[in-house]
Amino acid sequence: MSMCQVTFRIVAEQGLRFQSFSGFAVRGVFFEFLKSVNEELALRLHSQKSLAPYSVTPVEALRGNYSSYIYNFFNGPLQAQFRISILEQNLMNVFTQALLSTDSPKIKLIDAHTPVVEIMVSHQSFEKIMEEAKPVRRFEVFFRTPCYFRQSLLRNLSDPVLKAVKPPYRAVPLPDVYLMFRNLTRLWRRFSGMSFEYVDYVNWIGRGGIALAGFPHGIRTIRVYEHPTSNKWVMGFVGRVRFSLPKNTFSEKFSRFTDALMRFAEYSNIGGNRTAGFGVIKYLPK
Repeated sequence: MSMCQVTFRIVAEQGLRFQSFSGFAVRGVFFEFLKSVNEELALRLHSQKSLAPYSVTPVEALRGNYSSYIYNFFNGPLQAQFRISILEQNLMNVFTQALLSTDSPKIKLIDAHTPVVEIMVSHQSFEKIMEEAKPVRRFEVFFRTPCYFRQSLLRNLSDPVLKAVKPPYRAVPLPDVYLMFRNLTRLWRRFSGMSFEYVDYVNWIGRGGIALAGFPHGIRTIRVYEHPTSNKWVMGFVGRVRFSLPKNTFSEKFSRFTDALMRFAEYSNIGGNRTAGFGVIKYLPK
């Protein structure tokens, strides 16, 4: 099984301005491509409640050796890029068809048509990630865009009526180890097609297999509004977070899988709203 990442390089002579977080606009671009060749698939994917087989990054302003993600606006001119990652082969085929069928050198970001100067496609297989995984003992994760995790409020319900209702949840804008790696394990299990001791791994996480080792430069939370006129918003954290694998619970097998999950996370993003550019990370093994 494989996944792909498509990078769009754009030029905006007049800058860029978005209604809200630019990741929502990039998700809109993704669906416009899909609709151009398979509107039924686009509608079904947009409305499904299960794990989404894609993720995006916000628009990233490029300035020499420095880059930063655009939240609401950037006064031009500027060169920029954004990425769309696809984790499922069938969706990959449809998106590739959409890319090949378009003859326009421009894409529409909100109300502006922006020239595309380059499109780059890279492929990666789950099997190769697993083969190259190493037994890490310490690593750092740079959460580049706001990240949060969903935590259900109701557990172990005995009432069958309540069980049939989707339990409410709270957004957790913190690098909770258990929520983070449970989220990544679910994504990997769903899209990799590979066998592994998933339940044992998550239980190992719950027993303290991975520990927070600090954030010496601090983390901070950012509130992101989905629309400028609504009061619907999401809170997420950004910053560098250090993790370690304690000696008294260390497992080489699970350590390797942790390394594989973090490399996968650079494609999938982490946490809630990853399809709108939340939870973009950089993995830094030590």
